Amino acid sequence: MRILNVSSCAPLRRPGEVVDAMRIFASAMGQIDNVGDTVLRRAFLDVLRPAGDLHVFIGARGDDYLSGLGLAESDRLFRSSGTWRKTISRAAFREAIGYAFNAGEMETQRAYAMHYARLAPLLMASRARGGRAIHAGLGIRTATPWRYPIAATLRLCDIVSWRDSYSRSMMGLGTVAPDWAFALGSADGALTTEWSAQGRTRLAVSLRYNGALPDSTWVRTVRAFAKSRDLEVVTVSQIMRDGPLAQELARELGGEAVVWDGPDHATQEERLRSVYRTSRLVLTNRLHAAVIALTEGAIPLALASSSYDKTPRTLATAGIVGVTVDSRMAEAAGLEDTAAAALASTVPILQKVVEARGALRRLGQEIHRLTA
Repeated sequence: MRILNVSSCAPLRRPGEVVDAMRIFASAMGQIDNVGDTVLRRAFLDVLRPAGDLHVFIGARGDDYLSGLGLAESDRLFRSSGTWRKTISRAAFREAIGYAFNAGEMETQRAYAMHYARLAPLLMASRARGGRAIHAGLGIRTATPWRYPIAATLRLCDIVSWRDSYSRSMMGLGTVAPDWAFALGSADGALTTEWSAQGRTRLAVSLRYNGALPDSTWVRTVRAFAKSRDLEVVTVSQIMRDGPLAQELARELGGEAVVWDGPDHATQEERLRSVYRTSRLVLTNRLHAAVIALTEGAIPLALASSSYDKTPRTLATAGIVGVTVDSRMAEAAGLEDTAAAALASTVPILQKVVEARGALRRLGQEIHRLTA
């Protein structure tokens, strides 16, 4: 996928001009080495595109990052933050616009609170002209007092939807819906009636790199588990910087490593999906490794210290529970028991993916209704 149309700015509409569709402004900024960031934003942009004339802020992101966004020729792209802010500011006081907050993870810190506070007058001005604001598919990392001024701005939004109940509870408003990344991947039938364990001979391992290799007990436990299940180990890097750990783990676990071969997001995403389509289980502490694996028919085992960690609490929004494994891997029995229960529930778990897609379609319909 490549950029088909790039515009540094878009012309303003004159007051009273008759238009066919509301202009939708959305940021698609994410980490430049994180496949999960482009996957979830691609799904969100796909929902926003039919809702209006889509304007997307991409900043200085290059073609490699943009390849994962699935941009359309009709999308108007902004690279200059100054031009982006100026265009939104002028448009908000002249017409009804749609403003879509960037999806993904947010931090309840001062910088975010100030950003939301600066947006509040624009949202109020556009709202007075029939404009809409959408805040959907976000999760907070930790709760701080800065969440209160952020929540005050969110009360100006027409839709506030979180990807986990913890975030909704901490922010005190809105609803919950599955992460946008559930919307992509293999067709529903491939995950349900057509799903088969045949050809799924791998245990995929995707770990967050924090500068250290898991200890020897962890490695022995995973190696023995893979052998007991007759699964080939393949370590994957969901994020480019996880590559050194994936390569080292492959050596320790006696498996293959699939790391980034160049910075192109679309290429790496397809390599990851091809691994997950041949995997029975995915052992990971990366949220979008778990979600993307599920959308390709592999069952995740979420490494976490508790059910309140980001990965298990986000999976729970889709009704996927009981797949959490102690990240320390202190007891081999815990991994074995959780895996056995998860494998026995493969079909019901994958059915939850289909149901999550239904929930996201309904959320998309609500967005379209608001901007019609």
